[in-house]
Amino acid sequence: MTDVVSIPELTDAPHATVFQTEPKVVRLALEADQRLPAHRHPDEVVLFHVIDGAVDLSLGDEVLELGAGDLARFDGDVDISPHAREASTVLVTFV
Repeated sequence: MTDVVSIPELTDAPHATVFQTEPKVVRLALEADQRLPAHRHPDEVVLFHVIDGAVDLSLGDEVLELGAGDLARFDGDVDISPHAREASTVLVTFV
């Protein structure tokens, strides 16, 4: 089975579920200067792919400065808090 989704056509904000089945994929649309509160994704490995824009990604005590095209992989048991430096679109995959 093949599934195809047009990311620009997803309208839910800031989160839109891309695929319901494994691996779960979510499109995150952030406005400039929008910050999501610290949270965790226990028992998951998280792939955080910045499609466009620029995001400071807080992972515990570490802050990653990510831009369009950057892909970060991390353990979901750590506190995560993305902060958009400009309007940004991110694909988050949970594996």
